[in-house]
Amino acid sequence: MRSPMNLNLGKRAFSRDKVYIDRLAVQANIGPDCWNRKVPQNCQVSLELETDFTKASQSDELQYSLNYAVISKDVAQYVDSRKDFRSLGNLSQQLIRYVKEKYKGIERAALTVNAPEAHIRCQNVALTLRAPMDNEKPDRLVISGLKLLTLIGVFTFERLQKQYVTVDIEMPWSAQNGSEIHYQKTIDEVCEYVESSNFKTVEALVECVTQVTMNNPFFEANPDAFVTVKVIKLNAITATKGVGVSCTRMAKDFLGKGPMVVVKALETSKSFDLPVASKTPVIPGKSSTAFLAFGSNVGDRLSNIQYAIDLLAAHPEVEVRQVSSIFESEPMYFQDQRLFLNGCIEVETQLIPRELLELCKQIEYEELKRVKEFDNGPRSIDLDIIFYKNGDGDHIVLTTEDLVIPHPRLLERTFVMEPLCELISHDEVHPVTAEPVFVHLNQVYDQERDADILWKVIPLPQVDGKDRFLKFKNKPKSGITANSDVPVSDTISPTLTMGILNTTPDSFSDGGCFNDNLDLQLSRVKSIVQEVLNLSKQVIIDIGGCSTRPNSKQATLQQEIERTIPLLRAIRACSSLPQSQMVLSIDTYRSEVAQLAIEAGVDVINDISGGKFDPKILSVVAKNPNVAYAMSHIRGSIHNMNEKTNYDEGFESDDVRERCGGLEFPEGKAPLIRVLGRELASQYTTAVGFGVKRWQILLDPGIGFAKHSAQNLEIIRNLGILKNYSMQTNSTFVNFRNIPVLVGPSRKKFIGHITGDTKNASDRDFVTGAVASACVGYGADIVRVHDTANCVKSIKMADALYRSL
Repeated sequence: MRSPMNLNLGKRAFSRDKVYIDRLAVQANIGPDCWNRKVPQNCQVSLELETDFTKASQSDELQYSLNYAVISKDVAQYVDSRKDFRSLGNLSQQLIRYVKEKYKGIERAALTVNAPEAHIRCQNVALTLRAPMDNEKPDRLVISGLKLLTLIGVFTFERLQKQYVTVDIEMPWSAQNGSEIHYQKTIDEVCEYVESSNFKTVEALVECVTQVTMNNPFFEANPDAFVTVKVIKLNAITATKGVGVSCTRMAKDFLGKGPMVVVKALETSKSFDLPVASKTPVIPGKSSTAFLAFGSNVGDRLSNIQYAIDLLAAHPEVEVRQVSSIFESEPMYFQDQRLFLNGCIEVETQLIPRELLELCKQIEYEELKRVKEFDNGPRSIDLDIIFYKNGDGDHIVLTTEDLVIPHPRLLERTFVMEPLCELISHDEVHPVTAEPVFVHLNQVYDQERDADILWKVIPLPQVDGKDRFLKFKNKPKSGITANSDVPVSDTISPTLTMGILNTTPDSFSDGGCFNDNLDLQLSRVKSIVQEVLNLSKQVIIDIGGCSTRPNSKQATLQQEIERTIPLLRAIRACSSLPQSQMVLSIDTYRSEVAQLAIEAGVDVINDISGGKFDPKILSVVAKNPNVAYAMSHIRGSIHNMNEKTNYDEGFESDDVRERCGGLEFPEGKAPLIRVLGRELASQYTTAVGFGVKRWQILLDPGIGFAKHSAQNLEIIRNLGILKNYSMQTNSTFVNFRNIPVLVGPSRKKFIGHITGDTKNASDRDFVTGAVASACVGYGADIVRVHDTANCVKSIKMADALYRSL
């Protein structure tokens, strides 16, 4: 019998020389094999023998050293003559005692026996013994390559399908007092536990395996004994064979923790099942915050969405706080159906998750008469709870048969994450993955999947019962380029041309050309339509009845109405015009004009004041969610805007956190565009507060309005920043995520300053075409021009150069 194991660390003498025998093949009966048969198994014996072979090395004579050839032969014969050792422990003990006693030149010996056929579930079982006992390196049993199939991970594909992990276990070994650790029992217990359980993280898995391994009387008697477990998750990262973790624990680390409990998967075969260690409670008396995803592809999709939002808002215990833009997306899972309109809603609610789910289902099935013929099929409306946070802002994580929070498929759906990222902070962390949602969205985009390209759509009034949109196909790449500090915007939709028609006698470039003659105005509209539609599928016509040039005398309300509304009615009544391809815009800042224009069939309210001159215009827009709103930047008034061009004042005075495409701005970079972004974000917040939907809003940086020539150029160069600008303070945040941008450089004075064409504005048309091309290259989605015949060609060429059409 070997001396009892001493688990305390100690010191030993230094040995200079070693002789090795590596994996000597033998056959021995060491108990049941991988098929539970008591037959000889193929084993490998390795020896590390400490000795002193100074004389042999100096004399080059074998007689003064250990003869590894002889030792190998003797070991093989010894094993062959005693085939039935009954266990791996007995074989190892007898072998090391035999070698140590027979060869007096061995000062210390370490023996390892590998038994690759010991158990069908693992690649190898190895036992390492030392003689004499080594306090620094106690005897160890190693189980390696244990391959298990379990449910692990947080992503949808991981929750719906088990995956392989490999487990290596290293533990102390001792045969004293009959407490030998039986590896077969340990392997069986680990396999049963892991393959019946359900884990979110590999860290939890490795900890549980360690605790299961210590289910043995030996560890009760040796609380300082330690076990090391390594778990590799196979094929988890595409570029690797596997990733994982290891941990080392002492038996006493698990004192008082009780027996292991299997966390089983749900019985429903295709249910998303995520284990929940603890539930964050809803706090009585405090409103919770929930984020809902909506989708519709049956009937009047926009009306379905708006009706669902109204029903949510009508509930006494629900307040709708934010609504995202709308995205048109290809159907997932079942492709043979109509395109979806998708978005997200933020609500404040007193309803607990179960009650909120019941309200969503009531809206779906009772109010909007959803018919569910099969999973992922067509639907009039779909409302899903994405996140739910209690009154303290803590995420609630929930897994039941019919409700999982966070939504299990969130991280694979750009049509949910994209609108969600408009409503949440860049720092918002997914409560299960512990990574920001913005990071997950970028990871999906980085995979370059065509299915993840979304159309951001601005709904317009229907024509002949058919949907009409302004559509912007974007696949954003977050970040600021190293060279220019301008974010890359991989916009791949054609740029739209907006043709200008002023019906005023005093506009800066075309005043008096088309006023007071409806036939002439209608003829010009037809020309614009023909010129643009020759190269484009859609044309925007912007009708103006009040000059907005600096210091101009403003038309009266009645004058503006008389100049614009009859023309709008005539355009909509003209049967020779392609109404479905023609988008009508009214250039006005007056709420009364906007209302009459909408009644006359206008699609876009183009407000150079962004709601500053007449805030009631925001209420008009809010009541018409299928009308677009071009919100322009301006400072001051028509009469003093040229005195408001200092954008450096107070730039660093307030505590504002700004980002561009998800990244922090470099210190001191782009002060003009950042201040412009702040002021537009403030206007944007005001508009949303009036009830204007995000899906209605276009941004216009206001070229020429409270900006001098150099500033106009800087704005054009930094349109990409404006499209992706985010501002966050302690109380609010605004995320512009590839927001559509309208730019109006046509015939502006800054062009004349550069080219010398200062007398006649129309002389700047040729260069306007060049500027329009630059605007396209820097990220504009709509360019407003006078000379549509030529500028549409410049825009078309710029699209071919800068965008993948």
